[in-house]
Amino acid sequence: MFKNNYWTYNNQENLNKLKNLIKINPNITNKEIASFFGKGITAIEAVKRRYSIIQKNKKIKVEVEDNINDNELDVYNPIDWRVRHTQIGKLESKTFKTYLVTADHHIPHENTPAIKSVLQLMEDVVFDGFIILGDFEDMEPIAHWLHDGKQNRTLENKRMRADYIEGNKLLDEFDKRLPQGCDKRFFMGNHERFYWDLIEKYPALEGLLDPEIELKLKERGYIVYPVNHIENLGRLSLCHGMYHNQNYVLKHIMEFKTNVLHADMHSPRMRFENSPAKELAIAGYCIGAMCDMNPLYMKGRAHKWSHGFAVLYLYQDGFFDIDLKRIVNGKFVFNNKMYNGNIDEEKEIK
Repeated sequence: MFKNNYWTYNNQENLNKLKNLIKINPNITNKEIASFFGKGITAIEAVKRRYSIIQKNKKIKVEVEDNINDNELDVYNPIDWRVRHTQIGKLESKTFKTYLVTADHHIPHENTPAIKSVLQLMEDVVFDGFIILGDFEDMEPIAHWLHDGKQNRTLENKRMRADYIEGNKLLDEFDKRLPQGCDKRFFMGNHERFYWDLIEKYPALEGLLDPEIELKLKERGYIVYPVNHIENLGRLSLCHGMYHNQNYVLKHIMEFKTNVLHADMHSPRMRFENSPAKELAIAGYCIGAMCDMNPLYMKGRAHKWSHGFAVLYLYQDGFFDIDLKRIVNGKFVFNNKMYNGNIDEEKEIK
């Protein structure tokens, strides 16, 4: 026995309903029609083709008030944020410079105890330089892997504006603990690259949601580097990270053919390789992360990630030393003192 055709059964009642619905509302979408009949969008598209139902959309006239300047229509206002400046005096002259290097905060998925422990250190040590080595923002609301995979439930209620507000709050906490004249540098990471991936797909959005603009990096006095930039400080090259194989520090050393400090892998590591005879060995370092250890894309898999940061000592002749620090459950020891980010965790950092 043949199944009755939904559209022609009962004297074509449903087919006539479809035609009348389109006639009354020419701008109705296939999604709305599908919802009306309780059918799928593909089924609606198929029946329109089969019965040659042509839908002619009417143009909607948009009226603009005369008192609006045409140029105003092209203006996008980024986050209105008043940058907090340091109250710490100018740096003292010395024979070496001390840099604090952090990376992979992945705002809004930063690890609060790890962040607080580093802020405590910044209260005690006056750093000549401060480097954010990439992936400061997670950029999850515009992540291509979520949108391309149509993971709409995961994306629900996620907004870049909210994430940028959190990022500005943390930058304020960093900046007010740094002295005047501090050498501040910000590397764009592969997660910040999601913004440029979005612009490649939708060029009309260029200038909107730009991390450099929304985080007020120029106003804050940061030198900003693009994705995959390699910057040299003396005899050390710095980048967010370019290689992700098992021996990632060695890979950076072999490709750069110089000393290198990078991030991205979320796992602290140090390695030394051969250099020309009677010279110092080539050194490679990877610093830990400042984010939570179980992000969505890891799906609960085991990993070797660890919280951490680095203190870089840069000598006047360009040579350097690096102290890699691992943060364990929000705590670490530096200069014979314990820093514990779990203390007063419920209270906001003032």
